[in-house]
Amino acid sequence: MKVPDTKDNLMRCICMNCPTHNDCMKERKQGLFCARTKSDCEFEKQGCICGECPVAADYRLSRMYYCEIGGE
Repeated sequence: MKVPDTKDNLMRCICMNCPTHNDCMKERKQGLFCARTKSDCEFEKQGCICGECPVAADYRLSRMYYCEIGGE
């Protein structure tokens, strides 16, 4: 199911707490990758918390690292 890119979903998004979310992503105010596109920042995978995200749960998302793959 496609995740709507809404203010409510952005407020519940936990991308900014992810160990993979780096300074480049913070500077570019990137997040809500499951509703948007993948990050254009270079990064190393440091762990993924997509499975803990309330947005992912609401929309029954099953993938990880949306920052790498973009929205479903």
